[in-house]
Amino acid sequence: MNEKFVESAHTPPHLFRPNSIYIITAAIYAKLRLINTDAKKRVLVDILFRQSARLSWELEARSILPNNYHFIARAPENSPSLSTLIQAIHSISAKYLNRADNMPGRRVWYNYWDTCITKESSYLARLHYVHVNPSKHGYVDRPEDYEFSSYSWFLNTARVVFREKVFAQPIRSNTRRRSGMSSSGVRNLSTAQASTCAMPKQSFGTP
Repeated sequence: MNEKFVESAHTPPHLFRPNSIYIITAAIYAKLRLINTDAKKRVLVDILFRQSARLSWELEARSILPNNYHFIARAPENSPSLSTLIQAIHSISAKYLNRADNMPGRRVWYNYWDTCITKESSYLARLHYVHVNPSKHGYVDRPEDYEFSSYSWFLNTARVVFREKVFAQPIRSNTRRRSGMSSSGVRNLSTAQASTCAMPKQSFGTP
């Protein structure tokens, strides 16, 4: 396993494990609802898809809400660190949102959390959580009615046995403890926190 610490002049080292599965949660600064229109949400989805594909991260679940987002993705074998992906998403989306609102220079993103998923039960529970997150927070009555999550895609493409296995799990969020992040979207992660990512991806029977 070619794990490595990625360092820069402005952030502590971050442990990146290739072929691992991560859940990422990011929050808008001050919990403001800046992603407050369908058009903005569509742009955020597009940015997530484009940047993930550019850096060879495989998206498995997503949910874009007015003041935060969640996604689950598989890390590639050889790629820049996770922080590179998040920095790209946050930099591009912040510029777009500030242009849309005529608010140049406004701070958009506050923080992000990542968890390297190491157990099948955790993987299934977090898939469930991300897919149904909009209905859990009351944005829609039925998760399939929310355009900006992966629920409908999962419902239509996952194998029945796997789908039932996911929805049988208790809903589990991204509970990794908070760490600091600059306004540009670069996460400040300590070596001790980074080492909690425990193992590469498993064969969990994804759709």
